[in-house]
Order: sequence, then structure tokens, then C-alpha cells
Amino acid sequence: MKSFHLIVRRTHLYLGMLLIPWLLVYGISTLFLNHRETFQHLRPSDPQWEKIWEKTHPLSTPLRDDNLREVTGEILAAQDLEGPFGVQRQGQRLTINVQNFLAPVRLSYDLGSSRLVAEKKKFGWTELMTRLHFRTGYRAGGLAAVWPFVVDVFCITMFLWILTGLILWWKIRQTRAWGWVALGAGFATFLILLLMV
Repeated sequence: MKSFHLIVRRTHLYLGMLLIPWLLVYGISTLFLNHRETFQHLRPSDPQWEKIWEKTHPLSTPLRDDNLREVTGEILAAQDLEGPFGVQRQGQRLTINVQNFLAPVRLSYDLGSSRLVAEKKKFGWTELMTRLHFRTGYRAGGLAAVWPFVVDVFCITMFLWILTGLILWWKIRQTRAWGWVALGAGFATFLILLLMV
């Protein structure tokens, strides 16, 4: 039994240390999101996008409603741009956002004139932390899929950390009452806000 509790203690300790950088990222980014005005000075100066280049790029594949991502992928491949991306079509204009933690790229494509304009976003701490907070999904594949995989590992690790913490708490009889108070306060706060806000 002693060896089991030693394993639980060690697991809880080292999982907590493993979680530190990820908890810091989510904690700091949430503060930035919750207090945008306070951290306004950490944003890049306007204009936030810098033009990199502009060129003509005729489409090799006619654009239809059902092949938007495929054609966008061909545009990006022709410009040697890789990574996850999002695309929106508004009439004759395509807006393509290529995700990158440090320097996202935005492409604007005019279907009428075949003009393609690339812009790079200026670096800003609030934008960086926001991108770290919201980056999700495996759709991009390749190395870009490592981030969501690690986030999945983080979630599983968090559950294990909670479980080992509960085991350690239950083992110490003297603190069980205060543990119930802490658990009750946590769940009560969550439920009150869920129902009232």
C-alpha cells in the first residue's frame, strides 16, 4: 500500500510540473482575453498588417462552391505557403488566413483581376497568446497536427492530475472536511455562474 501511495504522490508531483507551461499559457492568454483594454499596449501598432507582395495568379482550376478549399490549397502551394488555413469567399474576393503562431499571413485574392496580395501580421503579445489559446483541430495534418495532439495529452494529463490529487486528499483524514468545503465551493461557484450569468 505504501508503494501505491508513493506512486500516486510522485505521479501527482511530476504531472503538475509537466502541466506548468501549458497552464501558464492558458492562464496568461485568458487574462489577456478577459482584460483586453488593460493589455492594449502589448498589441502591435496600427496598421496591424504589413504588405509583403502583390502578384498576378491565374487559377489553374475553376473555382466552384464545392472546391473552395482545394483551390485555396493550390494557391498556397504555388506560393510555397504551408500550414493550416481558413478561407472565406465574399463575392469576387477570397480571404485566406494561413495560421502561424509568430507571424500569420493573410492572402487576398481578387477573382476578377486574378490579383493576389499577401500581408503579414505584426507581432504582438496579446495576439500571440490568443492564437496559442484557440488553436485547435487536426485538419491541417503534418507537423501542424503535433499541437492538437499535445493539447489532447495535456487534457488527459489534467484528468490524471485531478484524480491523483483527490486520492492524496482522501488519504489525509485531518483535511477531509476542508477538502469537502473546497470541492463544494468550487462546484457551487460554477453552478451559480452557469445558472445566473
